[in-house]
Amino acid sequence: MTEKVKFISNPLTIIAIFAALAEINATVSIGLVDKELQQTFIWFVILFPTLLIILFFLTLNFNTKVIYAPSDYKTDESFQKMFLIDPKPDKEINFDKDIIKKTIQELGIKTEPKEQSIKVSDDVQFLFGVRYSIEKELRRITIKFIEEDRPRPVVMLLPRLVEQQIITPNQHKVIRNLFSIASPAIHGEEQRLTVAEIDFAKQIAPGLIDELRKIE
Repeated sequence: MTEKVKFISNPLTIIAIFAALAEINATVSIGLVDKELQQTFIWFVILFPTLLIILFFLTLNFNTKVIYAPSDYKTDESFQKMFLIDPKPDKEINFDKDIIKKTIQELGIKTEPKEQSIKVSDDVQFLFGVRYSIEKELRRITIKFIEEDRPRPVVMLLPRLVEQQIITPNQHKVIRNLFSIASPAIHGEEQRLTVAEIDFAKQIAPGLIDELRKIE
């Protein structure tokens, strides 16, 4: 019988339980309130659920998505579409070469941007590749071995992979260390990194990525 009892899965359930408990407590307590305060208390009991209903319908009308949990949607795609709205393309953008040149002039750019002007050091490129490769392998492993109801950040996946004995605690620790090195580089803060940290990544990352790729 306990298998049929469902956990609270969305804010709508919490609102219903809260309202019910509030009314039950008010009904039980009304006889314990001093006579001088009973009229005020009765008005509270009447107005509280009214206010709650008004706020509920305002939320339902203007921000419906917040009262449903991800599990209430049939598919992950439905949930993602509700919260991740694709920005509309800018119809004013014109990709004609003359328009591009004019735009460059309006922005005060003296020369046309060239690919060579985007310079990324070898170390940053390497650390980006490390982060990308590790995340790619971890998501592949997660899809293969763990049933996920929705996409999650990699840092949230790691403990589950350790718990399921898919990766070792030592691999988990090394991955976290590599992430702490790669993240500053990816976000333009490579000056924070030491030579020792970059050297550590160069020695450890290739072997770790190979180990992850062998998990089938």
